[in-house]
Amino acid sequence: MALTRRNFMKDGIMVAALGLVAPSFLVKSAYSLKSAPLASLASVDPPGSGGGNDALKKNTLVVIQLSGGNDGLGTVIPYSDSNYFAARPILAPKPDEILKLTDSISLHPSLKGFQGLYKNGHMAVLQGVGYPNPNRSHFRSMQIWQTARPDVNEPTGWLGRYLEADDDDEENTLRAINIGTLLPRTLWTETTLVPSITNLESYQFRTDGRFGNDASAQLDAVHHLCDHAAHGGLEEYVSQAAIDAFKSSDLLKSAVGKYQSSVTYGNNPFAEGMKLIAQVIAADLGTRIFYIGLGGFDTHSAQARRHGELLIMLDEGITSFYNDLEKMGKADQTAVMTFSEFGRRVHENGSAGTDHGTSLPMFLIGGNIKGGIYGNNPSLTDLDNGDLRMQTDFRSVYSSVVRNWLGADPSKVIEGNFNTIPFTLARTG
Repeated sequence: MALTRRNFMKDGIMVAALGLVAPSFLVKSAYSLKSAPLASLASVDPPGSGGGNDALKKNTLVVIQLSGGNDGLGTVIPYSDSNYFAARPILAPKPDEILKLTDSISLHPSLKGFQGLYKNGHMAVLQGVGYPNPNRSHFRSMQIWQTARPDVNEPTGWLGRYLEADDDDEENTLRAINIGTLLPRTLWTETTLVPSITNLESYQFRTDGRFGNDASAQLDAVHHLCDHAAHGGLEEYVSQAAIDAFKSSDLLKSAVGKYQSSVTYGNNPFAEGMKLIAQVIAADLGTRIFYIGLGGFDTHSAQARRHGELLIMLDEGITSFYNDLEKMGKADQTAVMTFSEFGRRVHENGSAGTDHGTSLPMFLIGGNIKGGIYGNNPSLTDLDNGDLRMQTDFRSVYSSVVRNWLGADPSKVIEGNFNTIPFTLARTG
C-alpha cells in the first residue's frame, strides 16, 4: 500500500531518526513533503475533451507568489481617474513618472521592464482578480489561493492536483521544482514528491568532511542502503525518496554545466532563484512547473519606498529571465504568472501605507501569451465596503492555465466549472 501524507505523519519520529544518517536535502524533503514516492502514483485517465493538446505538453509554467498582499492599485494604476489621486495623496506617483500602457492604465514607475514586455505584446494584465466573500487574513487567503478552494479547508494544492492527474511522465523526479526552503501548499498532494531547492550547490549529498578521501565510499554505502531497504511503507518511502533525490541532484548538477548565458541577473535571492529556473529550463530536464516567492508586500506603513524596491526586484528578475528565455529559444514555451493573497484598500491610511484589501491584478508573461488588458479598469467609487469589486474569479485564471497552457483537464484540478480566458496564442506544434 502506498504511504500517504496522513500515514507518514504518524511515523514522523522515524524521519527524525533518519536525520542522523541521511543527507540533509533528503531529510528536508521528508519533513516538508511527507508523501509517497512517484512510483506509487495512482493511474489517472489522460485528459480528454477537457484538454489534451499534445503541443501544450511541452509548455512550462513559472508561478510567482507575492507574499504579504501586493498593492494592486499601486502596481497597475488607473491614472485617468482623478479619484485615484484623491484617495492616495501621498502614495500616488507623480504624473510624469508613471509608465503608460493605455490612455487610462499605467504601471508603477519601478516596472520599466514590464512596460517593455507589454509594448512587445508579451504581457497580459488581468484586472480585478479575486474570489467571493474575500478573507483578509494572510494565512487563510493565501491558503485559498494555493488550494483553489475558498469554501473548505483543503489539504491539497491546485498544482499538486495537476501533477497527480497528469501522469504522462510520472517517472521524472523533476516534473516540478519549488525554489525555496519550504514546500508551499500549492504543490501538496497525497502522492507527489516535489523538491524544494534554494540553490544547486546545497541540493546534493554532503559526505563527512573529516574523511575527504572516503567520499565515494560513503556515497556507495548510501546507494547500497537505498537499494536494499527493508519492505514496509516507511522504509520504501525513505528508500525511494533517497533514490529520487540522488537522481534529481545529479540531473541538476549537469544542468549547471550546460547553462551558458550572457544575461546578467540582479544580486538578490529572487533574481538568483529566477536564474536557477533558467538553468533548469536550459537543461531540458522535463520540468514543467516552477514555483518561487517574493515576500514583503504587507505595506501598512511607509509603503512608497518599500513597494518600489520590491517591484524593482520583481521587474528586473522577470525581465532578465524573459531575456534569457529568448536567447535560448524557450520564451514561446514558458509562461510566468504572478499572484498575491489579496490586494490593498483603495484609500491610503494615516501611516502612508495601505491596509488589507481584496481583488487585484495578475500578470501573465510569455512569448505565446496574448498581451493586453483583460477586464475593465477598477471602479474607485462603486466599492464593496471600501474595497475593489471582484471582476474575475481566480479559479477562471487557473482553469485557463491548466486547459490552454498545460493542456490538461481543469475538472481534475479545479472544483467547479469556470469560464476560461483566451490569453494564449494558438500553437499546434
